[in-house]
Amino acid sequence: MKRLFAFASLLIALALVACQSSAPAPSTAAQGAPAASSEGDLETKGFVESADGRLRVIGKSQLFVSLKSMRDAPAAPAGWEFVAPAFDVTAQDRQRRPIQKLAAALRLRFDVPTNRAATVMVYNGANWEIVPSEIDADGELIADVEHLTPYVAAAPKSSQAAPKITPRATVVTAPASSSDAQTALESAVATVKGKKSKVTGAAGYTGSLAVPLPNYLQSVVDTISVNGVAYYGLYNAVNEAITAQAKSGSGSQGALTLLVEPKTAMPANATDARNALASVFAGIPVSTMTQARADSTAYVFYATSGNTAYGAGYVSYNGLVLAYGTMGSGAWQSLVPKQ
Repeated sequence: MKRLFAFASLLIALALVACQSSAPAPSTAAQGAPAASSEGDLETKGFVESADGRLRVIGKSQLFVSLKSMRDAPAAPAGWEFVAPAFDVTAQDRQRRPIQKLAAALRLRFDVPTNRAATVMVYNGANWEIVPSEIDADGELIADVEHLTPYVAAAPKSSQAAPKITPRATVVTAPASSSDAQTALESAVATVKGKKSKVTGAAGYTGSLAVPLPNYLQSVVDTISVNGVAYYGLYNAVNEAITAQAKSGSGSQGALTLLVEPKTAMPANATDARNALASVFAGIPVSTMTQARADSTAYVFYATSGNTAYGAGYVSYNGLVLAYGTMGSGAWQSLVPKQ
């Protein structure tokens, strides 16, 4: 009887093994480990760091902060890619009540690659949006935020293959004082933006850009042909700034500034583009400028006033949406794109 029972047990075990081997394997998502998370008390330590060290939240608020890596984060916007994990950042007060709107801003500090421009993005429940960011002295990407929700660090895909652009030899590009570059660029950015913006990585223009530009914008920086000095830098971590100024005593006058900002979406129509550009580049009279182009790939506006030309537009290039604003005076007025 014991032998019969053992034999029957063996048959049952074999049958179970056969059933298991014929059943479909669980999906990769089901097999994956749960998203890593960490929690800490900001008041006692001053920061909370993710389990993988890629994100640190810094502040002195009386909050318990939780950082959870999002395994199934919403996809990156077209033309962009994530360069760090997406994190769901949440907090509770001392009574363990959820807090979303912060009384005082907290700083996010992402560990990102140092060889490309990147920005912090926030998920608004429907789309990822760009958060003004900076690169700190340690090369980390930082942003100050006032509400808690999913955040990620992202970079334009095309920034890895930026073309080299060589200005004409009459432009003095190097050596250049970093303080001179910082001063010139921050002044130029403030003029076009209508407000101050911190410029990082300011230097003499060396003929390269972080994000490739369409030909009609590339030619703006490729055909600077009067004696002057040119500077290049980033502001808000991912936006490009180029300015060229007539060299003192050269007999030439004027200046040229081109700002380029990668965006996550193209405006729906020319009216939306004009309104958005007027907000982004408050120093350019976009609301009164002539519409020079409107099609599926670009909205362009142009105007002149005295000896200064103004241009602004949205353009889709290499799968990435770019907003730009440019001003040219004196010898540079003719370089401002009209199409």
